[in-house]
Amino acid sequence: MPVIDKKLKVKNIVFGEGIPKICIPVTEKTAKDILETVKSYETHDGWDVLEVRLDYFEYYEDIDEVISLLKDIRQVTSRLVLATIRTIEEGGRVAVGPDTYFNHLKAMCESGCIDLVDIELTKGNSCVTQCVYAAHANDVVAIISKHDFNETPDNYTMKKYLRKMDDLGGDILKLAVMPQNKADVIRVLEVTDEVNNDVEPLLITISMGYLGSITRVSGESYGSVMTFATIGKKSAPGQIPLDQMIKTLYTLHND
Repeated sequence: MPVIDKKLKVKNIVFGEGIPKICIPVTEKTAKDILETVKSYETHDGWDVLEVRLDYFEYYEDIDEVISLLKDIRQVTSRLVLATIRTIEEGGRVAVGPDTYFNHLKAMCESGCIDLVDIELTKGNSCVTQCVYAAHANDVVAIISKHDFNETPDNYTMKKYLRKMDDLGGDILKLAVMPQNKADVIRVLEVTDEVNNDVEPLLITISMGYLGSITRVSGESYGSVMTFATIGKKSAPGQIPLDQMIKTLYTLHND
């Protein structure tokens, strides 16, 4: 049977209700610059989630520094906080083994300073399962993610990734891929629509780059519950400035 009316409430934000929620990444290097950037983001309305890209943070290897930073961020933002350590194999900036990765994610979840955590599917079943358990034990939403910055896999493979994330206990399943042509973009929308109807978790799906821009604003129609926009620097190809994103999402919603 199709899965319908899926929603996930995190504090005052309901994922799966209304327009896709808007996430803004912060990608500065120093704690000082990160905090100043977050404070500047707070002057803008219309967005919901702050993604802290810890792979950009100069002391990402020092978990005490990471937790200290997250505590300071919690003091200056009113938004939900998503913690992400994006590794090189997933398009990020750092090389982190499964043990260190898990220990960092567990400590972040236990800190009480984050609401959502990104867990990379490529870390392997054991690591992902442990990370999901640590998240749920601390009332943190587990976003299991897979990124491909080179191509858009065939439909079978994309569906396999998403269903594997479901099997591993993700609350939200994220897939971001790079299109080579318009047909790739359409396939991402098709896969989103199909998988969204037969798994319980919510989805975030993105076709990156200029070609895939439509997937960043069409989530309400196809079943992708969060999109990524920018205030300043981009953290991935094709991200849309916040003001344009808000205008487009509400235009589509009202139509």
